[in-house]
Amino acid sequence: MCRMFGLVTKEIKDVEDYIFIQFLNLAVCGKVKPYRDEGHLDGWGVAGYLGEKATIFYKSQNSVIKETREFLKTIDKLKKSNPKIAIIHFRKASDGDVKMENTHPFVHNEWIFAHNGTILEKEKLKLHRLKPQGNTDSEILFYYILENIGNNINFLPILINILRYLKTNVAHTSLSFLMSDSNYLIAYREYSRKWKEKDDVALWNKNYYTLFYTKKRNYIIFSSEPLDNIFHRWISIKNSHLIVIDKSLNIVFSRKI
Repeated sequence: MCRMFGLVTKEIKDVEDYIFIQFLNLAVCGKVKPYRDEGHLDGWGVAGYLGEKATIFYKSQNSVIKETREFLKTIDKLKKSNPKIAIIHFRKASDGDVKMENTHPFVHNEWIFAHNGTILEKEKLKLHRLKPQGNTDSEILFYYILENIGNNINFLPILINILRYLKTNVAHTSLSFLMSDSNYLIAYREYSRKWKEKDDVALWNKNYYTLFYTKKRNYIIFSSEPLDNIFHRWISIKNSHLIVIDKSLNIVFSRKI
């Protein structure tokens, strides 16, 4: 479980600093499921691109609130590097220990990945080439997707088939994720109406595993929740809806799958 932030921008300098600060507030004030402790404080990370190279700008297993100074320094470094795509993640651990190896975002080759949800049957996600560094379901999900995409440049039809299989055949609370290569940001929202974590109610998934986006002239932002005091129009992504944005801010795919 987590809070996620995704950005596609023509010039990252046009993305106001207060937007990142408002997202930081979700680490403390972001939604949690009923009867859960408040906060998404089990690690944090910032990833983006240096040219075409996927790069972790900072990652920590600690609370981002305790490391606010490091977070602000990382955002400054991110802005000076001027990536076109960036992903930020605040973790609330549900599967896997609180440690660096389980901290999102994950990077492999040109791909960056962050997930919000729990794969309840991660043993069904068989890996043959890639070896996870940690023991979290999210990293396994990431590698499962990558192994099935392989080296196919036209990855979208394959990804759609993967997601259709997973949401029907592998128990989970949510498959919601942000994923990117150096050319596209992919956003997917999917919550289960039937599967749940222990002591939960499946109906809770709908209100927790949310994903929104807003579009301005020079950037598009995805966030697990609308950001307070940012008076843009936030659009709620519907369940099982996949969106793909290119670096020119074109929505090249947007459909329920």
